[in-house]
Amino acid sequence: MKKMQINTAAGAYPGKYRLPSSASGRLLETGYLLAGAFSFILASPKWGLGFFAWTGPLFLLAFSRTSRLPGKWFWFFTAATLSSLVSSYQVAPFPSPVLLAFSLLEGAKISFVYWADLRIIGRNPRFPATFFFPAACVSIEFINAAVGGVWWSAANTQLSFSWLAQLASVTGIWGISFIIYWFGSVALWHLQSLCRPHVGRKGIIAFALVLALILAYGAIRSTEGGPRNQQWIKVAGVSVPMVRFMEDLYQDYTGKRVQIDPKSSITSTDLQRINAAQLPFVETADSLKFKAGYAALHVNIDSLFALSKLAADSGARIITWSEANAIVFDLDAWPLIRRGSAFAREARVYLLMAMAVIHPGKITPGRKFLENQAVFIGPDGRVLNIFHKNHPVPMAEASVPGDGNIPVIQTPYGSIAISICYDADFPQPMRQLSAKRADLLLLPSADWYAIDPFHTQMAAFRGIENGTTVFRQTNGGLSAAFDQQGKMLSSFDFFQPGKKWWTANLPLGNQPTIYGRLGDGFAYLCVGIVIYWTLIIVWGSFGRRKAIHQELRAKHLDS
Repeated sequence: MKKMQINTAAGAYPGKYRLPSSASGRLLETGYLLAGAFSFILASPKWGLGFFAWTGPLFLLAFSRTSRLPGKWFWFFTAATLSSLVSSYQVAPFPSPVLLAFSLLEGAKISFVYWADLRIIGRNPRFPATFFFPAACVSIEFINAAVGGVWWSAANTQLSFSWLAQLASVTGIWGISFIIYWFGSVALWHLQSLCRPHVGRKGIIAFALVLALILAYGAIRSTEGGPRNQQWIKVAGVSVPMVRFMEDLYQDYTGKRVQIDPKSSITSTDLQRINAAQLPFVETADSLKFKAGYAALHVNIDSLFALSKLAADSGARIITWSEANAIVFDLDAWPLIRRGSAFAREARVYLLMAMAVIHPGKITPGRKFLENQAVFIGPDGRVLNIFHKNHPVPMAEASVPGDGNIPVIQTPYGSIAISICYDADFPQPMRQLSAKRADLLLLPSADWYAIDPFHTQMAAFRGIENGTTVFRQTNGGLSAAFDQQGKMLSSFDFFQPGKKWWTANLPLGNQPTIYGRLGDGFAYLCVGIVIYWTLIIVWGSFGRRKAIHQELRAKHLDS
């Protein structure tokens, strides 16, 4: 490596190490870019490899802060867009044109953050400037979360790093993401400060102390157990595969028999073609034309009750079905609920019936013809709550959204909260779990193979943030139970052979958290850091222009 003086006007470090302009240097720069892009792909929801969440920012910062490659930002934007496209393929439930537009937008956002980091740290090569990059990344995640949830947060990859994951109980997942991005920023800052080792050591020591304190807190919290007054209860999850119903419906519609791969992506061409048979079924509710489809629905519902009976006989006191596993038309909804009431009363269990209630009629753009709901029934047969999913999946779910409230029902076993699948991807409204001191979150869900088990693991952070036990029953993915520290107590793989039901003994008892009280204060602090450094740069640029103007004016007067 060659020591060189770098022009600060170009936004680089003055007096720092930088790659020489040579073939070997350009090759190494390209390697940084490719390594960063591949790291982001491997850390994405499709693979969820936590180690690469740390290496991605490090390699991309190495490229953005040191590269003199011609067309540098064009190549950066291209790599960021392609990595987003590959990561989102079969994961985001969007059609191809929307997926491409989404990837271009993500590429632009990522490129802008790295470009802004270079401007900031190039003109302010002091340790506090290392805060800008992680603060900007967290700010982007925070804004994204308000719109589409926390799917792309780096923190989601760190559940297995239990000591770090406990930070979510203080700062939410934002603190975890900050540490990951700050690591890359500090590491590059240190390497580029080798000509001032005393200053560089101070920065590394500061980062190490912060990380040590976080891990010490996490070690204590992850081993302390739950609240003293918690009690244990046996909870069961039940799913019935929907493949047979879809195959029969397609045969009714086309007269042809088809075999569906249970691991098909929701965006696959074959599945979209098969789904086309559902449109006339929904519009007409024709029980004669779709005779086999109707029969399959009745078999599914009978199977749900049969498996629920097995769960009750095994000692389960709470039973939940997976999301929208019972499909009925609106006229049949209450008869089904009455059947559930009779079952709960006879078995003396709490039953959460996850239902998709269809309102037939012409399907037009924007029409919400579906109710994605969960009906909670007590052991006396009374309907305790009917919950509607608050966040239907965009472009994939034509259901009426709920009112934003998360019900918490008091039972002899503790306070039980209800939500559905994608709702748990939004940390802000899920803070109701903490405010209402929920002991257990029942989360009926439905996934597909490409997002299994990542989506289930994401839900564990809502338990850590709010001190709540989480039971996520999933059709088409991993079902799992997590305690208040995010530890997986039990799980069930939907894709294993056999009947789709399981049980778990769960601790019930809310564990108050700092995040539950303070909310997203840390995320807002990150937004404030971004605004601060932006103003510093703007003010500095204004001051430099003013100084140049005064110097030119003085020279003019002297002449």
